[in-house]
Amino acid sequence: MSVRLRVIAFVLLGLIAAGFTAYWFHVAGELRKGIEAFAAQRRAEGWTVEMGAIDTGGFPRAVIARLGRVGLRSPAGLSWHGEGLVITIPLLDPLNIAIDLPGLHDLGGLGWSGIVSAGAAQVRLRLRTDGEMAGLAFTATALALEQPGIDPLTLDGAAITFERLNPPDPGHEHPSAGLTLALRGLGLPDISGLPLARRIERFQVEARVMGEIAGSPPLAALAAWSADGGIVELDRIALDWPPLALEADGTLALDPKFQPLLATHAHVRGWGEFVVRLVQAGLVEQGMASAAQVMLAILARPDSQGRPTLSLPLTVQDGILSAGQVRVMQVPRLPISPLQPGGRSP
Repeated sequence: MSVRLRVIAFVLLGLIAAGFTAYWFHVAGELRKGIEAFAAQRRAEGWTVEMGAIDTGGFPRAVIARLGRVGLRSPAGLSWHGEGLVITIPLLDPLNIAIDLPGLHDLGGLGWSGIVSAGAAQVRLRLRTDGEMAGLAFTATALALEQPGIDPLTLDGAAITFERLNPPDPGHEHPSAGLTLALRGLGLPDISGLPLARRIERFQVEARVMGEIAGSPPLAALAAWSADGGIVELDRIALDWPPLALEADGTLALDPKFQPLLATHAHVRGWGEFVVRLVQAGLVEQGMASAAQVMLAILARPDSQGRPTLSLPLTVQDGILSAGQVRVMQVPRLPISPLQPGGRSP
């Protein structure tokens, strides 16, 4: 290669390096501005925001912002405090952002508090070219929730996804978002008389939000969506909570008091052992249990693998979970209240 060509090559490489460096500093600056704008907007909406210094790095492959102690408290009193978070933007794929949540997390509000730890926890955001969120995915392993006075809740793994579908017609007959939830290995506190195992092996949900939940603040948007007929289509529910195994589909809505209205058609296995456990826990008399076993055996049908399976409606209405015409249990109230005029909780 001639001296002239070498000089040209070095100049071009220098220009590329300078341009790439300038691009990195631009992205880092925009990320810092975005974090500060988010905090300012939340404060303007009445939130309390605590945020440590922003430390940027990661050159040349990514822009990485590390924040120290972070805290958020909503106007309704819900709060989260974390030991910090790490935001990563790959320079070659800047529309896909990773947020790592290391350490311990304090959760609280509405008279409740707890501390969450995780082996690993990450949120991945996917943005559109206009900067709006197209979807997100949350994954975590080795989760534990500790609360004063009770055994901790533990979870081997969790995965949650949200996907904006952007229908051409935003009416409630069209889905605006897709949701999935997958939990595995949920360890429960020691609940006296519980006729089920202390470990839920699997819980999965695949759902679609019908109609757009738009606006701010979130509770006001949720109230408007619900009042306008918004529902969630539950395309699949799967639960493995020994001795019971359940698969179902149906719909979920909110009543005027912001409590769930659930209507599903379920296929249930393991009901025989469940009735036995009800007797052992002293919740059902032996004579009634024997009669129930006979009746359930008559109603059951074999599934595709030949296992006895009950098909019946499961509903939640007025705070009561019912299986067919049988009232099963009282459902704990959701800690959400309908909004007063002006978008405030009572």
